[in-house]
Amino acid sequence: MEVIATKYLSTYQSAQINQLWNDEYPLKLKDRFSILLNGVTNFNHYLVEDREHIIIAWAVDFEKDNEKRFSIIVNSKHQSKGLGSLLLSKLKSENELLFGWLIDHNNDIKNNGAVYQSPISFYLKHGFEILHNCRMESELISAVKIKWSKVNYSDN
Repeated sequence: MEVIATKYLSTYQSAQINQLWNDEYPLKLKDRFSILLNGVTNFNHYLVEDREHIIIAWAVDFEKDNEKRFSIIVNSKHQSKGLGSLLLSKLKSENELLFGWLIDHNNDIKNNGAVYQSPISFYLKHGFEILHNCRMESELISAVKIKWSKVNYSDN
């Protein structure tokens, strides 16, 4: 499959990603996609679409607080097919250093009632380091910061 890179999303694409966000992230984070990039000017979206041009996987990289951060979502029906790895490879090819926030537990519930499964093993497999002393704790999210550096990781 092909990764489509774009600076801006159409209204239709934004609606699809918001739905993907609501379907795949914990219910507590519902409809928060629209605020992810508030105040951010330097960002890029990466899309993977099916044959009907429905977005089945999405990633974004952006600068915030002097860091290059990212987020990835893969539709649960399309997980374990290499789409997350494909998006990560694209992000790694475009960046020297990446930071993200990772839910590192299985205590949250998704919109469909299923338990949100932490993708921690996926990121460890792809060379990310867990920054155990950097945590985000709020009513909405409990997460740990992760980091990938091209300098410390040779498999781009």
